[in-house]
Amino acid sequence: MNVGIKIPAVPLDAALAYAALGVKVFRVRRDKAPYANCPRCDMKSSIYIKHRPEDCRCGVPTCHGFWAATTDTGLIRKWWTEEPDANIGAPCKLNGWAVLDIDPRHGGDVSLRRIEERVGLLPGTCMQITGGDGLHILYLSPGFDLPGEPFPGVEFKHNNYIVLAPSLHASGNRYKWYGDGRFYKPEVAWPATLLPRKERPRVPGRPRTQQSLSGIRRPGKHWTVQTLVQHVMDASEGNRNASLYFAACRAQETADQGFIDLYEAETALAAAGSAVGLGDGEIIATIQSAASRPSDKTWRAA
Repeated sequence: MNVGIKIPAVPLDAALAYAALGVKVFRVRRDKAPYANCPRCDMKSSIYIKHRPEDCRCGVPTCHGFWAATTDTGLIRKWWTEEPDANIGAPCKLNGWAVLDIDPRHGGDVSLRRIEERVGLLPGTCMQITGGDGLHILYLSPGFDLPGEPFPGVEFKHNNYIVLAPSLHASGNRYKWYGDGRFYKPEVAWPATLLPRKERPRVPGRPRTQQSLSGIRRPGKHWTVQTLVQHVMDASEGNRNASLYFAACRAQETADQGFIDLYEAETALAAAGSAVGLGDGEIIATIQSAASRPSDKTWRAA
């Protein structure tokens, strides 16, 4: 039974507590940058060489990053004895996690509501309130890569890391675990509805649904992410929002038929909308409007 543990307030004790649970940790600066970890980067080492992180020649290109994370209590004690106030970082994939990082400062709370309107409530799991008043939602790693930032203010953290309680944020607030303040190792699988379309489990015997949002079709071939983006980029001034809406509708339809990944397409279309001068709020509203428009079931990709 996953009963969770109360995380100590002292960073060293907290890091050791995580390590005791098998969570790999490493030191993080207040600006979330990892500390250097190899002997060539240690000013007290006999082989210390002053250098930029990208020029480190220790033979381990990631020595400055989260790949240094460990459960080695001796190394953890050394790190936090050197830097008692260092924050605690934890790599996601190396710990078997995938994390939804919700940043309300960039519209993440709105995006999360709209995600759940589309796919239903996400399964319950352990959550952390970030120092920036955001939210980390921890799930088990699906075993393959995930798109990085599929929606405004929402990041799928898998190949990178998160900061753990009781780390101190630049705002002066501390990270803390949601609810009773205890840390529960995630045991819930990454939601299937948030998987890339090609990785979603198919229900045996259930045919793929074909949905449509308009009667317009592209002659000769189905839409690709590249052609949808180009459609937005080629729009004339005054017609850019309409072009984004058209492209977002086509993305929904083509994704429903399995030709493209919807998250990849919407991310690319949001970037294209920004590139042609549309505001973030306008982009979000347009893409969400396309997603919620009822299907007329008449359009098919060739």
